[in-house]
Amino acid sequence: MANAGKPIGLAIRLQGRILPSEKGAGAMRFAGQQVVITGAAGVYGRGLAEAFAREGAQLLLTDGDAGALAALANALPPGRVALHPADLSDDGAIDGLIAAATGKGAPQVLINNAGIYPFIPLMDVTGAEWDKILGVNTRAPFRLMQGIGRAMAAAGRGSIVNVTSAAAEVHRGNGVPYGASKCALEYLTRAFALELGPSGVRVNSARPGFAEGSAGNPMPGGYAEAIRARSLMGALGTPADFAAGVMFLCSDDARFMTGSVLDCGGGGHINRRAGAATAARG
Repeated sequence: MANAGKPIGLAIRLQGRILPSEKGAGAMRFAGQQVVITGAAGVYGRGLAEAFAREGAQLLLTDGDAGALAALANALPPGRVALHPADLSDDGAIDGLIAAATGKGAPQVLINNAGIYPFIPLMDVTGAEWDKILGVNTRAPFRLMQGIGRAMAAAGRGSIVNVTSAAAEVHRGNGVPYGASKCALEYLTRAFALELGPSGVRVNSARPGFAEGSAGNPMPGGYAEAIRARSLMGALGTPADFAAGVMFLCSDDARFMTGSVLDCGGGGHINRRAGAATAARG
């Protein structure tokens, strides 16, 4: 055979263009690119920051926990990280983040990762709790996609990834506000993909699996075990698993994907997780 002894690769060429998979394992897909990550101090945010840093990105990281954000920065390459602590339930803070992200030109990547998930039985949810959850999980990404997306469109390029959840389609009695917020965010993903696509900006959603500590609130008894039992992969996901999916969406490998939802949850959205505990309030 003509190819005997030669490694078989997955790289392909399209209209003479060399794809990133042909550039070698050492290539950094995001070298010099500005990447904005909200909720950066959380379990998934930290994994995203570390993964993008390894591939050369210039990071603008935001989180409501300034101390945790500073600790994260100490673990990342010096000189490539800017911190912007912000409470994304506050309009003024969102305006400040948009200004910081676009002050020196449009970033190449925006990841709307910040989110809150208090475990509250449906009939106990107060109006203030509803407003806070929808404010951080849906309204803040909406405003950031408007402000930063407008700058990306003017630059003629950009990638936005909204972190959503299988909760958008799986009912849990103690997670209704969260599920509603993520369902709305997936709708906004499609709406902004339509709006910004002609200007060269792609907008997609990515759903993580459940990782230990990712809920950010005390979990009802048996919650993690119930989710693990329903994973088609027989295990919980990791932040690294999710970061790999998000980086794919932001990379040139996914340059023809927009308005999509990428599920990185080990098949949990197929195997309904209704057995997870739903009665307890965190």
